[in-house]
Amino acid sequence: MQAGLLLLACPITAQVRIGELSSHLTGTISPGYSADYGNMTPSDHSWVMGGVASLSGSYYTPGFLSYNASVYLNQSRANSNFQSISNASGVDASANIFAGSRFPGEVSYSKAYDSEGSYDVPGVANFVTHGNSDSFGVNWSENLPGAPTFSAAYQMGSSQYSVYGTSDQGNSAFHSVNLHSNYRALGFNMGAFFTAGNSNSLIPEVATGVANTKVDSDSDAVGFNLNHRLPFSGSMAASFTRSSFSTSSKGLSDSGSIDIVNALASIHPVEKISFSASASYSDNLAGQLIQSVVSSGGVVVEPNTNQSSNSLDLMAIAGYTPAPTLQTTAFFERRSQFYQGQSYGVNSFGGTAAYAHTVLNGSFNATLTLTGNQSDQSGADTVGFSAIGNYSNQVLGWQVNGSAGYAQNVQTLLVTDMNSFYNYSGSARRRWGQFNMSVGASAGRTALTQQAGTADSNENYNASAGFGQWISANGGYSKSSGQALDTGTGLVPVTGPVPPGLLSLYGGSGYSFGLSSTPVKHLILSASYSSANSDTTSNSVSSTNQSTELSSLVQYQYRKLNFTSGFARLQQGFSTSGTVPEVVSSYYFGVSRWFNFF
Repeated sequence: MQAGLLLLACPITAQVRIGELSSHLTGTISPGYSADYGNMTPSDHSWVMGGVASLSGSYYTPGFLSYNASVYLNQSRANSNFQSISNASGVDASANIFAGSRFPGEVSYSKAYDSEGSYDVPGVANFVTHGNSDSFGVNWSENLPGAPTFSAAYQMGSSQYSVYGTSDQGNSAFHSVNLHSNYRALGFNMGAFFTAGNSNSLIPEVATGVANTKVDSDSDAVGFNLNHRLPFSGSMAASFTRSSFSTSSKGLSDSGSIDIVNALASIHPVEKISFSASASYSDNLAGQLIQSVVSSGGVVVEPNTNQSSNSLDLMAIAGYTPAPTLQTTAFFERRSQFYQGQSYGVNSFGGTAAYAHTVLNGSFNATLTLTGNQSDQSGADTVGFSAIGNYSNQVLGWQVNGSAGYAQNVQTLLVTDMNSFYNYSGSARRRWGQFNMSVGASAGRTALTQQAGTADSNENYNASAGFGQWISANGGYSKSSGQALDTGTGLVPVTGPVPPGLLSLYGGSGYSFGLSSTPVKHLILSASYSSANSDTTSNSVSSTNQSTELSSLVQYQYRKLNFTSGFARLQQGFSTSGTVPEVVSSYYFGVSRWFNFF
């Protein structure tokens, strides 16, 4: 404490320059009292010395070498600066070399101890975790005139965490390599890339219902693309991608490779008319479904049948623009697929109209698409359509924005699956002098048309009000349910067809509100509260979960001194843990001083 008080009184020194090296160091020193206590951990009371230091500078010139480094020690979320209910420490550093040349590069590194994180649950407040993490990255590129460009990047990282309210542990690690090159010759723009990556994770039991669920995944891809101009203001483009993947979990494994070829040509013979044609081929349709799960970090619980599959998509489009505010297109599409030992085919035809205009002094735009589908297998005809509209205007002093969308029988990756959805959102805000107010709402639902129990839905409502610097209040409510993939970082919502047996069910609701005020200059008062309840089901194991968080902050600045008092409380529990919800609280009071050391 004595050392901290002496440091608070230190004078400010001048900037330092040694030869070609220029450095600038700033920071804060924060002695204070910290207390942590809970129903599952012993209380801890101590006088802590913390702080933040930021060093930046360059060598020779910033275009030759520049660097930034930030170190923080014993920083609590109670002071609103760092994400930790307890005390977090860590470092963030980066350096740029040859930034002003044709061979720029960058190196970055970060590491965090006892930092707060989250395990994501779509649409509601996330589960709170705490642990350690680190990451490292290096990037380099070459940009010589008349020569192919080239860039290379390498990234790696890891994290280890535990979930408050359970004894569950989780971890994840990854590394990846990315290479890209572009070149222009004989009127062709050409590009090539290569990517490779590996990830492994241990997913908490609270998410999967199974202890020690480990997932290992590898993936790589190589691809080429080119484009060229065509007569009549046209262009053509083509690409080839070969990707492979492998994944293992729970003693099961799967692997495969996918070749995809795409081609597109378009012309614009007159101002109002355009034509285009495209083709796409995949030699492993089943592999694309598995790969979508692997790329999301999902758990594969059953092996692929390794049956051959493929898909071919051909499309022709004609466009006509009768007026600047109206664009129309007509299209025909042929899709054929071989999947799970059967052949499928669909002929689709239809049109799209897009309209944008000023309506009642407001901005309005809308798109309508109609599609007719004829199935080879069943011979049945279906009609699909989608409509999307947006409108914004100022009404009686309120700035109003709204949007809505509705669709039936929209095609997905598989011709056997159709998607239907609706969504809407709206907001309004107004200011009367120092008083301001805003409200907003949004909701949506999506599902595979022919498969019961595949719906995902969400609702969100929010409002805020304030009066100058004196008071600001906000609140919100959210509700969601649906299907998701279990991953090392949380539940990932499903956006398309996924092989059966890979999904978890989730549902829940939550609300939050906050208050803040700056009644006098340099004084900040704030408080926030959030609560969420959710249910998750995975592998026929259901869990009822609840989480509440409360935090408050009082901060006053006097010259270069900041007096801070903060409190944070978390209560989180899971029915599958077999224990009462865990309660963790943290209190902090201290003073910090900002320094411009040199």
